[in-house]
Amino acid sequence: EPMRAALIPMKSLAQAKMRLADVLDRHERAELALAMLVDVITACNESGCFDLVSVISDDSEVFWQVRDLGAKPIAEPATLSGLNEGLTFGQRYLGRRVAADELVILPADIPLARAEDIRAVVDALGADAAPRVVLVRSGDNGTNALALRPPEAIAMHYGRDSADAHRAAAEAAGVAVVEIASERLAFDVDSPEDLDAMAALPVGAATAGWIEARTHYARTEPTG
Repeated sequence: EPMRAALIPMKSLAQAKMRLADVLDRHERAELALAMLVDVITACNESGCFDLVSVISDDSEVFWQVRDLGAKPIAEPATLSGLNEGLTFGQRYLGRRVAADELVILPADIPLARAEDIRAVVDALGADAAPRVVLVRSGDNGTNALALRPPEAIAMHYGRDSADAHRAAAEAAGVAVVEIASERLAFDVDSPEDLDAMAALPVGAATAGWIEARTHYARTEPTG
């Protein structure tokens, strides 16, 4: 059995979901970001696919939550800037220090993720030991799941059109690429429109709790 790790990057809560600042205050954004992270970690745990589920962040409050769920926090060095540098650090740490054979990188804001969706990504890596990259595109051509064997099979290219960039990196490295479509993994929460859409979707338990609390609070808020 290969040693397999999951890696989820998580911004500091103060910086979380800034694109929702017009519709949510800082506290609401932090709570939502944490709720979605809990749902992604839970889906990873329930998938039974991983020897280790890890979250890379520079926020100690995130670490507490992560440990509570049996996942491993990886402290992002302060010298790093941006998602790709943080993920590269995580890639190296898990590949070299932890000696993972396979790595699955998932965003922290995919609240529809279920155990079977994550198993489908892992299954697409195949049972042989050949180098392979599996990717799931987000609705806006980002990368909402990236499975790598070995963990450093390709460099990180998150950002605009990252799905194309990751695919091109694999092709340039001569590594086979498998692309799978996953409606649930493709949905992430970035904009107020996503937030509205989420209310009618089958989100994970923690995110559902956040929606319910917010709806209840909105109903009970005094007017005038």
